[in-house]
Amino acid sequence: ELRVKKVGVIIAPGFELLDALGPYETLKEVQNQYYSNIDIIERTWGTPTGTKCADEHGDLQITVELVGHTDASVRSSSGVAMAPEFDLSLDPDGTHFDLLVVGAGVETREVTDYVKRHHEAGGSLLTVCTGASIPADLGLLDGHEATTNSLYLEEFRTRFPSVTWIDLADDLERRFVRSTPSVTTTAGITAGIDGTLGLVAEWCGWDVAEATRMCLEWPLQLEKPMSAHGEGTSIV
Repeated sequence: ELRVKKVGVIIAPGFELLDALGPYETLKEVQNQYYSNIDIIERTWGTPTGTKCADEHGDLQITVELVGHTDASVRSSSGVAMAPEFDLSLDPDGTHFDLLVVGAGVETREVTDYVKRHHEAGGSLLTVCTGASIPADLGLLDGHEATTNSLYLEEFRTRFPSVTWIDLADDLERRFVRSTPSVTTTAGITAGIDGTLGLVAEWCGWDVAEATRMCLEWPLQLEKPMSAHGEGTSIV
């Protein structure tokens, strides 16, 4: 039976559009298996390569949805409105998703409570930009390194002094931090793409992540693992 890893990208009134859609588009390209038509050596599209999303346990399917506590359209901070594809109110135990993507502008009590239940149930988190305030509020980052948008670092160091906040401004080598085994924090806005590609590399292998990076034409390189072809790696 094909294993499925489910990802929910949270949106709420005032959400930052690219915080949500950067990871969403990255994962949607993996879900749609664009990587299987990309030759990462020749840098060409159209020839089936046989590349699969797989880890040590076998083939893996990634799915991603926009999620929120409503089925009505939600307006972003830039004015673009989008409708969630899944209503989190239907998942009171927080067990439906393996990973939640938490960006800026979704810091509501409903979202925080759901993230808490999700994490307590064994789920993972990827925060983008100031979305890191939610796990920080919950104490999930206490005693650990984390990052956020560099413009908010001083504020976060004051609000959450038990967290070691790392400045990744203009750092082209490191755009995210594996803060805990279940929480990855990224720098501001576009760094959500880097964090997502890092998780794709872990889940599906470097070839899938690199093919996806090429499809996005994302300029920041993924570190190639020293291990064998196709094996997952942690890009931190």
